[in-house]
Amino acid sequence: MHTGPSVTVRLSILLCTLLSCSVTSVEQADAVGPVAYRDCSLSWNPNAESDLAGYRLYLGRSANRLDRMMDIGLRTSIRCSDVGAAANGQWFGTVTAYDHNGNESAPAQAVPFEIAGWPDPALSTEILEPSSTRFVNTPLGALLVWDDLNAPLVSHRVEIASSLTPTWTTAIVQPPGVPTFSYFQMTDAEWVCYRVRGERGALVSDWAKAGGPDDKQFCAQPTPLTTIEQPILAPTILDEPESARLTAFHHGFTLSWGHPDALTGPSYRIEVSGSLDLRWTPLALLPPGANEFRYYRALDAEWVCLRVRAEVGRAVSLWAVAGGPNDRQICFKPYSPIPAIPSR
Repeated sequence: MHTGPSVTVRLSILLCTLLSCSVTSVEQADAVGPVAYRDCSLSWNPNAESDLAGYRLYLGRSANRLDRMMDIGLRTSIRCSDVGAAANGQWFGTVTAYDHNGNESAPAQAVPFEIAGWPDPALSTEILEPSSTRFVNTPLGALLVWDDLNAPLVSHRVEIASSLTPTWTTAIVQPPGVPTFSYFQMTDAEWVCYRVRGERGALVSDWAKAGGPDDKQFCAQPTPLTTIEQPILAPTILDEPESARLTAFHHGFTLSWGHPDALTGPSYRIEVSGSLDLRWTPLALLPPGANEFRYYRALDAEWVCLRVRAEVGRAVSLWAVAGGPNDRQICFKPYSPIPAIPSR
């Protein structure tokens, strides 16, 4: 699948062809979005590839933040309200196509449109606390999941306290429709606690219940990193890992480097730093022969940095070169979470 679908937007009041998209060029016939009263429909011309498996539609309030996604299969039209665009104001939408191997095309240029006429929702003066909150602690990281019983959905604030920083500190404020938080283990801490509450403007809920009625925090002891003891049989100079590269995706990343060594070669230590904890923390210690580390979980942080080095017992290499000779870390911004679209 190499080309994005040709996109046409047909609104319930106005019929307007806004753009077409291909790999090499994008043309937009009209930069001003049409206005639709209450609801509209999005439609596009079907792709001709024989391996076409379906389409994904992305919507958002900004052309640079299309944070609502729906996989709609082989349909070539859908109502805006079915994809969560059921509020007054400016919207943007685009479509991608994907094949049976999971390859996704580049998105067509975002289509602007405006919706008017929806009645403003009656906002409650009380916000319900997160319900059915579940906390899972694994060797790689912590996962906090909850249900939002508010209508309309509200934002949620997640705070962290630990033996390293005992005061409660905001980790992230998740937008409405994102009832989850996940991040790496804080392996240097003796204990880590999390709590979450709902909020909308100045209105806030109670913190979610962990155990009894007065238990408002979820605590765990981080799993210590396993140590690989390797004897040093002779004076050793270890070469640093070469060609370190990072591939980030919506639910995690892959860090790889050089070529795998023999089973008697060095181990590789990976450390992480991020906006939630600026200290470098051990994330994984890989056995000899490994040259890749995969992390399959979303990361809720503004930025994350990784570094990797070789080690045998007490002998260690320099950290892998990321950019220039003195750049020993690979940094990236994790993908923003995609809010869930309520069923209608």
